[in-house]
Amino acid sequence: MEMEKGNTRSYSLIYLLERTLRQTRMSLQAAFNKADLKISVDQWIVLTQVAKTLDQNQNVISKCVAKDPASITRIVLLLENRKLIKRTVDKKDKRNVLVNVSTIGEKLLNSCATEVDLFKKNAVKSLAQDDLNNLKTMLDNLFENCGGGEKD
Repeated sequence: MEMEKGNTRSYSLIYLLERTLRQTRMSLQAAFNKADLKISVDQWIVLTQVAKTLDQNQNVISKCVAKDPASITRIVLLLENRKLIKRTVDKKDKRNVLVNVSTIGEKLLNSCATEVDLFKKNAVKSLAQDDLNNLKTMLDNLFENCGGGEKD
């Protein structure tokens, strides 16, 4: 789809998705910074995933948050250095390292929750529930059409 003269909303779908993602991340990061939460959006995403299930390994986390293993390793090390997570060797398979959220990490996630909830409400304030449901369905379909796995 080419940009039409006089219609600034006629960008390609890929551009619109990328632009929206970039703005979403920047706005959420600004909210975290304003609240002095001292966490990046990527770190928050990983920490949130770690908090969902006990004893996840980094490969599972990588798949769940759609980030490459090298990025996950860097983020996990940062979170561990800040004592937001704990890594332990799997007793069943010594090659496997399990990741869990710490008490400090849980407190930070609780602090982030207010900002995230407010951000989500503001982001969708002009959309009707039917529009949101349709958007979620369309995004899931695009994800699958582009080779994505299971829906979240």
